[in-house]
Amino acid sequence: MYDHRFQRTDQWMPVYAWLESLDTDEVIKSKDVVDWLTANPEIRDHLYARHSRYHLMHYIKKCHVKILKRKEKQGLIIAKLPPKIGQSAELKDPGSPHYSGNNLSSIPKNSELYKAKHAEALHKYDILVELEKQLLPLFDKGES
Repeated sequence: MYDHRFQRTDQWMPVYAWLESLDTDEVIKSKDVVDWLTANPEIRDHLYARHSRYHLMHYIKKCHVKILKRKEKQGLIIAKLPPKIGQSAELKDPGSPHYSGNNLSSIPKNSELYKAKHAEALHKYDILVELEKQLLPLFDKGES
């Protein structure tokens, strides 16, 4: 039984052939996809007639990931693939606003750490409210 989502239909055959011919160990960039589609207007027009640009980019990159994983499994390359969903939070820079290592939801509410972090957050909020009160008159004067 085939997984119908990844069957190589005729419309995708040129894309697969191109992706398999690439000599890279990283997932293809959107710019490269656009450049290839621009260089192959017949294929581009045929795909654009059936799929949105977003779908094309997403699906082509997904296909390339599958090809890279297969080549890696065969021992042909060591692929530099993007992290899986579960790994992304651990790999983010601690200075990043999206870093989840300081997430209160993962700390038990009755712990001392939770209470300390909660108090710190409230203190920072109070500081920001005070700052807003002090800055608001300065901005109101500029509008008059």
